[in-house]
Amino acid sequence: MSSRYPKGLFFLFATEMWERFSFYGISAVLVLYLTTGLGLPDREAALASGAYMAFTFMTPILGGLVADKVLGLRRSVLLGGILILAGNLILAWRESLAFVFAGLAMVALGTGFLKSTVSVMVGKLYPEGDPHRDSGYTLFYMGINLGALLAGVVMAWVAHEYGWHSCFYLSSAGMLLGLAAFQVGYPHYNNDADGFSRERLLARTGGVPNAVWLALGTVALGAVMVYLFRNSAITRTAISWLSLAIVAGIFALAVTRTERAERDSILAILIIIVVAICFESFFKQMYNSLTLFVDRDIDKTLFGVHLEASFFALVPNSLAVILLAGVFAWLWARLADVGRNPSIPVKIVIAVCFAGMSAGLLAWVAHGIAAGGARASAWWIMLAIGVLTLGELNLLPMGLSAVSTLAPKRYASFLMGSWFLGNSLGGYFSGFLTSLAAVDKAKVGDVVYTATVYNGLFLWCTGALAVVAVGMLLTVPVLKRLMAAATPGAAR
Repeated sequence: MSSRYPKGLFFLFATEMWERFSFYGISAVLVLYLTTGLGLPDREAALASGAYMAFTFMTPILGGLVADKVLGLRRSVLLGGILILAGNLILAWRESLAFVFAGLAMVALGTGFLKSTVSVMVGKLYPEGDPHRDSGYTLFYMGINLGALLAGVVMAWVAHEYGWHSCFYLSSAGMLLGLAAFQVGYPHYNNDADGFSRERLLARTGGVPNAVWLALGTVALGAVMVYLFRNSAITRTAISWLSLAIVAGIFALAVTRTERAERDSILAILIIIVVAICFESFFKQMYNSLTLFVDRDIDKTLFGVHLEASFFALVPNSLAVILLAGVFAWLWARLADVGRNPSIPVKIVIAVCFAGMSAGLLAWVAHGIAAGGARASAWWIMLAIGVLTLGELNLLPMGLSAVSTLAPKRYASFLMGSWFLGNSLGGYFSGFLTSLAAVDKAKVGDVVYTATVYNGLFLWCTGALAVVAVGMLLTVPVLKRLMAAATPGAAR
């Protein structure tokens, strides 16, 4: 077995690939399903899409705590996969908002149990201090994008040919395959580090077994999410305050640690999370404003083939990751072998710069459409997403690796869940930003009007990302010191 690529990595790769096929299959068609299939206005559809992304990336914080304290890693992933499968089946059952909200809530609950724990399991395959961990996480990240690529190729076509419910049945089949792959790979995981405690699961709190409390809490949280889906104003307030509370909680956890190494590691993770929030707020425009921009203002033809807007939400990014992830994995591993691997803080600065370039390119394209009144070539979208993907590969896999390396053992799953907080907030803010650029239904066919609206949004994103890049550049020395104090060699 290669120490760089343990056998268990490939089973976890397959698990994550099929789970992401399910997740991104929903994400790519959701805003179009809500606007064209169910007739919701842009603003409500964008906020619902943003809330879905927020919930699916926020619940791993709670799921990570449950995995740390009670369920362990393997059982958390298994339970999460079953809930995701059930959520997809609910979405497929009937085309109505009630079933949409219930299905999305179920998927978000399942993601909470699965997402952070399967990522932690990847880190457990490597011994402490192994410099090839970055390479392993990059390949694992390629599995995420392979699932997204498959979803982008087939989901929109299935929805167009056979109806929305059929694409949700297809995403259900993907999750079922992911569960099968995970179970087959059981002998190849680091099961000694699983953390399952039967005694804690059956122990009584207030006279009630913890297993019962876990079931009741899961049902209650699902009911709250359905309520929030139905009330977008309350959702915005709730997510904003909850997000601030979580960030404050991570900061409080850091400053109350008596050991400097623990304190510095948690502070370093918090800084990375804040930057990830900013990056993700633009990155996840692919599933919101960018999808609508492509649908309304772009000539969706490549090589003479007319494509669906959801194709561009998934395929260009996923294809670029698949083509480049192996190159990046080889590059980081090679540089690690010779002691020249760039520091994670430097990679993060580069990532934000690429995101700003992508936003600027989209703003320029939208300006040209507004000025000329003609739809732009889809190749501009391919280029903009390709540039954004270069940023993605410099931030998101490295964030996973940094959290896995820096997190104190007793908070590993919790802090991995906190890393997904950046995805959560970025997902919601992407929907919120899209809601601010909502297009009047009566003017959806006016290319000049819609392009002008999206030009304003992309210009604002360009300026904001430029500010973040400069701020992060100034923070690099501080972040490197925190990482070096927490884990010698981590910041190199």
